[in-house]
This record gives sequence, C-alpha cells and structure tokens, in this order.
Amino acid sequence: MNLSLAHAASDSPAVLAPPHEMQGEFVNLDGFRLRVDCQGQGDVTILFEPGLGGSAFEWRPLQQMLMSRATVCVYDRAGYGWSTRSPKPRTARYLAMEADQMLTAMNIKGPLILVAHSFGGFIARMLALQRSEQLIGLVLIDTSHELQLERLEKLKGSSMMPKGASFVISPPEIPAALPVDVQEDIRRFSRTRKTYAALHAEMGGFRESAYQVRRSRVEVSCPVIVIRRGKDLHASEYKGDLKTAVWEELQQDLASLSPLGKVVVAQQSGHHVHADQPELVADVLLSLLDELPAGESASRH
Repeated sequence: MNLSLAHAASDSPAVLAPPHEMQGEFVNLDGFRLRVDCQGQGDVTILFEPGLGGSAFEWRPLQQMLMSRATVCVYDRAGYGWSTRSPKPRTARYLAMEADQMLTAMNIKGPLILVAHSFGGFIARMLALQRSEQLIGLVLIDTSHELQLERLEKLKGSSMMPKGASFVISPPEIPAALPVDVQEDIRRFSRTRKTYAALHAEMGGFRESAYQVRRSRVEVSCPVIVIRRGKDLHASEYKGDLKTAVWEELQQDLASLSPLGKVVVAQQSGHHVHADQPELVADVLLSLLDELPAGESASRH
C-alpha cells in the first residue's frame, strides 16, 4: 500500500455510516457514479463546488436557505461522500468535465449559477467555459487563483505544494461554524480510503490545475462576485502582511474576469466564508436572482 494511504480506513461509507440517510440520486458516468442532491424549485439552478478535500455537506445550510427561490444542487466529486472513484486525473479540466457530464445527464439546461470555494474555483471556472450559454452568475468564495503558488512561493522562498506522488497529508480542517451533525458527517466520510485518495490526487494535481486555468483564462459576460475573507490568517507569520496583501490582490483580480465583477469582503470570516457567514453568501445569491430579468428564466427540461 502506498504510504500516503496507510492511515485511511475502509473504502465503503457503509462501514462508517453517517447519521443521515443519503439524499439525492446517483448519476452514472463512464465507469463511475456521482451522488447529486437537488432541492427546491425554480428554473434557475445553483450548483455548489467544494474546495480541496471539501464536502457537499458544508453547503447544506445554504441549500436550505435558497431552495425556496431556486433549484439548489450539491454533489460529491468522485471519491468523496457517496460517489465512487473516477479513473481520470484529478485536475480541474477533468473535474469540470465530470461536472458537465453530470449536468447533462440530469438534463439541466436552464440558467445556471456556479458557486465555488477555494480549489473549487478552478473547477467552476473551467465548467463556466463549457456552460457559458447557461451561466448567469459565478460566485467565487475565497477561491484559489492561478498565480497564487507562483506569487506566494516567491515570497516564502519554498514550495507550498507537494511534488511527485508519494506524500502524506492530513484531512482538511472541518469548519467549526458548521452544525455539529454536519461536522460529524464530514468527519466520518473523511476517514474512508477513497476520500483520502481523492484528496491526495487533487492536491498532487494542484499545479497542473492552476496551469490549466491560467492557460484557458477568458472574460465572462455574466456577473462574477468574489467573496473574500476579512480575517487576516497570516498576521502572526513572518511576512504575514505581505502574504495577506498578495491574497487580496489576487482576489481582486478574479473580479476582473467580468466587466460586471465585484468583491465582497466577509469581515467576520476566515477561509470558510460559506460556513462562517452563510447569510452573506445567501444574500449575494438572492441578489443575483433578483436581478434576473423577468421572463429570462429558461425551462429546466
């Protein structure tokens, strides 16, 4: 067994069954399946994209806040949650391709809003290229930038991401602001071998994902709302102020992806804005829905 998988548990969530029954349905793709859960009503579809090692469970409170105004979908990327593994590389291009195939299989053709956190921003931006005719909004929550490694590593003077295939990682921190039952769901799934392997592969492919996004960068015509953290995560570190300045500059640059781009600062939040201030994220999404011209909503069938 690869050393990086030595501390992982069973591949089956049945061994570490979460306290809630699975919600949603399986979508069969090419040799694997993704679990997707769409709740609510409305011709507009909102799709949430978690960060590196993130979980669809993180979006449950927001899904409940928005389901009266739109069809709100969360899904487990391949290897996470109830979804099975994919044989494809875990880079932004392939992850976006799988999300696109999932939306096609579900026959989602109407207006689409993509909401992404952290590494999920790479996936959402690649998916936006494939769904440009549907896209009416792109919400990037403290997301990764294609130049962040280059800029921050130059400042730090050392590598920030592992190189090669042999490295050991710890499960991502679970946002403390999430409800306790949601935290427990995330914790139990994070112990499975397949989830660990998915996280390992996505982290190993991070540099390639950044390169893919950088090479395919284009301006979009729909609003791009960047919600960045307001809390300084680097204040106590050496060169902390410089790191914070770089991050804020890169977040501002993401808003330039659209002539309708803007930055919203979540003053009370760390990196997991959607957990720390879900009401703020909900307000941004409701504003996008309110600005949709009457009669523009296309049918979802």
